[in-house]
Amino acid sequence: MKNSSNALNLGENKALNSNKNTASNSNLTDSNSALNEVPFSKLAHFPIMLFASVMGLGGLALVFKKASAAFAFSVKNGLNFLDLNAIFATCSFVFGFLSIAVFLLLLGFYVAKIFTHFNAFKAEITHQVKINFLSAIPIGALIITTFLGAFNDNGTMLFLLKIIFYLSSFLQLILSIFVINFWFSNAMKKHLLSPAWFIPIVGNLIVPLAGHSAKITPEFSLFFFSVGCFFWLILTALITSRLIFEESLESKFLPTLFIFIAPPSIFVVDFAALFGGHSALSLMLYFVALFFMLLMLSLSRVFTRLNFALSWWAFTFPLCAFGIASFETFMIFKSPLYMIFGILGLILALFAVLFVSYKTLLAMSKGKICVPEKA
Repeated sequence: MKNSSNALNLGENKALNSNKNTASNSNLTDSNSALNEVPFSKLAHFPIMLFASVMGLGGLALVFKKASAAFAFSVKNGLNFLDLNAIFATCSFVFGFLSIAVFLLLLGFYVAKIFTHFNAFKAEITHQVKINFLSAIPIGALIITTFLGAFNDNGTMLFLLKIIFYLSSFLQLILSIFVINFWFSNAMKKHLLSPAWFIPIVGNLIVPLAGHSAKITPEFSLFFFSVGCFFWLILTALITSRLIFEESLESKFLPTLFIFIAPPSIFVVDFAALFGGHSALSLMLYFVALFFMLLMLSLSRVFTRLNFALSWWAFTFPLCAFGIASFETFMIFKSPLYMIFGILGLILALFAVLFVSYKTLLAMSKGKICVPEKA
């Protein structure tokens, strides 16, 4: 009798544990099944991650823009660098307007997806990984605002910049609250924690950069800067702990390791925009970015073995951000070493953007984009 009672209790415990495991997996399963239940449509499977391409293209325009300023600065101050100002300015113009065209094209498709395949959109915004890429939309718009700052005429263009800036900033704020609310309200799985979680936070750090171009009062930008720094530090600790003590990232998410470079790099440029100069703190954060840059280069053999995925766009913007920070630091401290780092960042960013663009277009031509993900 006792043995049968124990067996019954054991069976009940197993059933309870099974129910708990089923419940804990419900969010991710529901998100994937929602997409699978939708009749096949390219538009239904249009990936939010494609907006990372705008970050890469726009970031490249910004690094060329900063390189143009740095080389003009070096010639003016007799620091013996070539006068490549005009060439870099032209490259910035080309990639900047290309990023605008790509952004408008992607935005059109994604808005169409929301209206025609709302269940597929809902599945993405309740997915523990894909939800972090939502902020790529306002980030792209903020990067474009920063680029367009070069054409500011203190008249109609400035008015347009302010409109784009405020719309993008408020969307970034709404998505930041939405994403963090999602993190707090759901049982997030530690094995899904990756540097991609930085993306909503990086968006907050880009607001001061765009705000400076749109001539916004520093107090408005300082709010986003403060929020970005706070969650950036927390996520750095959590993600580093996960990478050290938990299982390795899935191969398709390994490129997101490059995102570690972006926040400290953007911090350097933000600091100058907000406070009108640099300090030991901003220089320290630049060296943190440099360390992560060297770390990623040391892992290059790992990255060369990966199969292409849209997550490869994670290579691009952080390299651009490092290049921008290096040229910014050069113009403050006038050390040729920072100029060399800036040129290195520019070359790597240009190669990454061109190569990933080629791989993306090739995947599109083979029908490998906008298809259901493999389980």
